[in-house]
Amino acid sequence: MGVVQALPESSAIDAADEPQRRDTISFHVPQGVAPDGAGDRPSVLGQLPPRDTTALVRDVRDRLRLAIVLGEIQTGSRLNQVKLAQQLGVSRMPVRTAITELVTEGILEVVPGGGVIVSPLTADDVRNVFEVRGALEIRAARTVAVDQPTWGIAKIEKIVDAHRSHFHEYAPAQLLTADRDFHMAILDATGNPFFRRSIMPVWSTVERAMVQVLNLSEVFEQAWTQHDQIARAIRAGDADEVEATSREHLEFAAEALARAILVDSADPATGVT
Repeated sequence: MGVVQALPESSAIDAADEPQRRDTISFHVPQGVAPDGAGDRPSVLGQLPPRDTTALVRDVRDRLRLAIVLGEIQTGSRLNQVKLAQQLGVSRMPVRTAITELVTEGILEVVPGGGVIVSPLTADDVRNVFEVRGALEIRAARTVAVDQPTWGIAKIEKIVDAHRSHFHEYAPAQLLTADRDFHMAILDATGNPFFRRSIMPVWSTVERAMVQVLNLSEVFEQAWTQHDQIARAIRAGDADEVEATSREHLEFAAEALARAILVDSADPATGVT
C-alpha cells in the first residue's frame, strides 16, 4: 500500500523466512518518525531512548506491535532477537519479554523447532475478533447510554468532533489512533476498567485488519458516520438505538475487513484464496 518502507537487509527479519495506562495499547508514532507515511521516513524500529526496565519493555512491545500492524514486519516473518535488539538499541532481555507478550496477544506465534513468526491473519480471525468486540462494546455502549456519565459523554463527543473534519487528511497511524480513541472512550465511560482490559488483547488484531482498508475512503467515511450516530444516541440516552447502531457498525466493519483480507490473500492468477 506504500504505507511503510521495507526493512533494510540488516533488519530484524531473517531474509530466508520472508514470504498511558499499563493496559493500553500505544501506537503513537515514535519521535523522529514522520506521521505522513512518506517513503523516506525512518523505520518504526529506530533506536529507543533510555528508560527504566518496565517502560523499556512496554516501548519495545509497542514498537514491535506497530511494525507488525503497519506491515513493516510482514506476516510469516521470523523475528531475530539479536537484530531487533541492535535496531532498537537495547539488550535482548526487553526484546524477549516483549515478544512473549505479543505471543500472548496472538500476533506472534512460536513455531516448531524454535523461533517466533508473525501470525497469519485470516477472514475468520477478523469475524471472530469482532464477535468478541460486539459482546463487550455493545454492552458498554448501552451502559453509558443508561448511566449518562457527563464526563464520559463529553469525551466521546469531543473525539467525534475533533476527527470529523480531519480524518481524510490522516496518515495510517493517525486513522488507527482516531478509531481507537473513539471506541476506548466508550469503554472508559462505563467506569468499569475491565471493559478496556478485556478488549486490549485482541485490539492489535483489529488494527492489523484495519490496515487492509486504509486506502478505501468509503469504509472510513461510513465508519465515522456511524461513530457520530452512536455518540448522538448515547447523548439521547436511547439504549436500544445505541445497541442497534453499535451492532450495525461492528458488523459493517467486520465484513469490510474480512472481504479485504480475502481479496489480499487471493491467488492473482486464479482469484482463489
